[in-house]
Amino acid sequence: MRIADAVIKNKLKNVYFLWGRGKTTIANRLREKYGFFIYSTDESRGRHMADATPENQPYMCRDFEKEYGVSSFWELPAEVIAERETHFVEEMTPMIVADLIALSPQHRVVICEGDIDYEAVAPIASHMVHLRNGGTKFDWFNRPDHRDLQEIEARTDLTKEEKARIIENAYQAVAIDESSLPEWVTRLEIKNIDWNDHTSIEQTVQEVEDYFHFFADTKGTP
Repeated sequence: MRIADAVIKNKLKNVYFLWGRGKTTIANRLREKYGFFIYSTDESRGRHMADATPENQPYMCRDFEKEYGVSSFWELPAEVIAERETHFVEEMTPMIVADLIALSPQHRVVICEGDIDYEAVAPIASHMVHLRNGGTKFDWFNRPDHRDLQEIEARTDLTKEEKARIIENAYQAVAIDESSLPEWVTRLEIKNIDWNDHTSIEQTVQEVEDYFHFFADTKGTP
């Protein structure tokens, strides 16, 4: 391990990372039960975009809609959306880590949930869990913070066929094949927890609690 990694890992020793499907739900339940501080990478995205510079975060600063001559992000080709998101997350990860280092001394436990550069974070994280949806139909857009498609449906400059095409493209862009465990989860030795439509939220919360050693009688202190 590099010295820099060891120093950062020590500063993040009370930060617990939740990745995969259902992470927001589980994080919120842990907050309700223990009062943990939740850091959402989705919620911090707007602030990080405002702080980004073309020199340090070129992908975060690119106007893809203008480049491709479209009105919305979801009109971009699915492969462009995927590429843009990958590089966007890579550039945002150091900004997220800086936030977590600042938050760590202020809270007993910080739960970080959301997209992040797993390859970069794994060497500096002590506590990581990946959640895999093992069969339940999961609609990425059926969340209060992911209602982008409602805006497309409301547009008056598109025909019904054009709206359907954009929506289909959007679903293709966010589709994840969870029939098998992602390669990086195994390679980076990250704990995986499966859930499906036969698994209650409480069951999954309990598995996360057990792995992270959260205990109700000690207010969640590991």
